[in-house]
This record gives sequence, C-alpha cells and structure tokens, in this order.
Amino acid sequence: MLDVFRFAWFAVRTFFGVIALVLALYAALWGFVKVHSVAVGRADPDAALKRVTSYNVQAIRHGDGKRAAVPSAGRSDCEPPCRQ
Repeated sequence: MLDVFRFAWFAVRTFFGVIALVLALYAALWGFVKVHSVAVGRADPDAALKRVTSYNVQAIRHGDGKRAAVPSAGRSDCEPPCRQ
C-alpha cells in the first residue's frame, strides 16, 4: 500500500517539475526575445544589403565571376523572361 503513495508522490513531483521546467524555458525565451528585439532595433536595416554589395564588389575586383552570384539591390541586366 505504501508503494502506491510513493508512486503518486513521484508522479505529482514529476508533473510539477515538468511544468516548472516549461515555464522556466518560456521565461528564458521571452527574455531572449526582448533583449534581441532591443539589439535589432538599433541595427542598420540595410546591413545585409551592404554586406552583399561589398562582397560582390570585392569579387568583381578580383575577377572571380563565380563569387558574385547575388545581384545587388534587385538590379538585373536581362529582360523579364530572363533565363541563365
């Protein structure tokens, strides 16, 4: 009979432990999202485009046509039915 109560106590502790773990993970993720949104709020919105443009310019200067695969700022030299 004592084993039934031990198992019940184990089940209750495990249940509340899992709930506590989920809440702790939720709180940690919430905090991470808040910190990240503050950090991204101060970032330059065109940073990725500037990096791609810089990368393409460096590749063109070195004469490596394969590395300059990403068109910068959506510009293209071909007409709309463009096939490469």
